[in-house]
Amino acid sequence: MGWHYREVAGLEVIESEFEAHHTKVPLHMQVYGDVSIASVVAQVGLTCPPTHRSKAAELLMRVNKELNLGNFEMDWDSGITFYRLTNIFPPNRHDERILASLVHTAVAEVDRLAPFLGEICQTPKGELLLLNVPDLLKRADLLPPAPDAEA
Repeated sequence: MGWHYREVAGLEVIESEFEAHHTKVPLHMQVYGDVSIASVVAQVGLTCPPTHRSKAAELLMRVNKELNLGNFEMDWDSGITFYRLTNIFPPNRHDERILASLVHTAVAEVDRLAPFLGEICQTPKGELLLLNVPDLLKRADLLPPAPDAEA
């Protein structure tokens, strides 16, 4: 696709970074050739403090409920949030269009979630009990603009 990437030595892994509307998205793609699986993991560029992780976990749970593809995860110990998306291919038939779609989806989902997670992480600790995650998710002003239909 002409994207810049770096290979991880000794593994069937490439890593890259994409500039999205809200954030830069570090991305990791791994291929498990023996079973024809490709997995894309994109990282949300925010680290959630321990005091805010339960609200962040609620956010991820509510967002995951609405996703058709992939899911968000949080490493509880570090507070780092990831989006993971996997596809199983027929043996020896990785389709470049599907691989590109996995990358596009991961970048778009991370970009969509980042401002909502940012709102939680920036909420003062004493105000977290007042933060209503379902109401937060209704804020259209935090969504990236819709892609141009002609692009």
